[in-house]
Amino acid sequence: MSKTIEQNARPVIFGELLYDHYPDGNKYLAGAAFNVAWHLQGFGLRPIFISRIGQDTEGELALTAMIRWGMDTRAVQIDPKHQTGNVLLSQTDNENQFEIQPEQAWDFISSAAVMDWLKHLPCSLIYAGSLAQRNSISHKTLQRIILETELPLFVDINLRRPWNETEIIQQCLESAHWLKVSDEELGTLTDKTVQSADELQSAAITLKRKYDISSLYITSGEKGAALINERGMKQLAATSSEVVDTVGAGDAFSAVAILGLHLGWSDFQIIKNANEFAARICEKQGGTPLTQKEYDQFLEQW
Repeated sequence: MSKTIEQNARPVIFGELLYDHYPDGNKYLAGAAFNVAWHLQGFGLRPIFISRIGQDTEGELALTAMIRWGMDTRAVQIDPKHQTGNVLLSQTDNENQFEIQPEQAWDFISSAAVMDWLKHLPCSLIYAGSLAQRNSISHKTLQRIILETELPLFVDINLRRPWNETEIIQQCLESAHWLKVSDEELGTLTDKTVQSADELQSAAITLKRKYDISSLYITSGEKGAALINERGMKQLAATSSEVVDTVGAGDAFSAVAILGLHLGWSDFQIIKNANEFAARICEKQGGTPLTQKEYDQFLEQW
């Protein structure tokens, strides 16, 4: 069943804040949850970003960047024991590889620091990825937030070895109201081949019905994207772009899907606009390369 989002309600974005380290020596603020929160701030939704950084130079730089971007940082916790997250990026056969460091600050998000004031804010939904729950502490914090706020959940499945814990993935699927996956992840979750449009639709319907998911968003890289819900299936070819870096494209898609849910867009508008925005992100290195002017231009076009 669809959920109605109240006007002026703010999305709650839960999960990882980290730095992506590229082979060329560049590093960028990143993490699926951070990317989504950053984009939503650019689009004017004022997200409540719940994460955790280390008491270190990288954490200070991250906090400064968020404050300059206008983000609400009250729920970004400072961890005196664990360092700000880091991921080492590489490419094998033109596929991105992620070496995600263990025991990072975002693995230890505490519920005690956010619940008291979160209950009194006008919130719309919770976004969380499966990777952000790899540690039991952050996982339990998210579960408490979901239980006590009773907000619907937008889940992004991030299958990153060796962090593909079956129990966590299962719980994510069971609690998701909206679900975003790649076509490859859809195939893995359903144990089905998804090479053709018919195969993708069959697998998506299987997953949607099994877990009673309201809307299922599927990204397929250069093939485009699809949306399946009770109104049927919408598919759209990818927007043409000069691809420089695909890291963060899925997060860009999720952010615009959430924006569309807030603004009451049609199914077609959501996947069209999400496709366009993800393509723009791919034109530059890093997951959040755009200026405020560019976010404003997208809003004007849409």
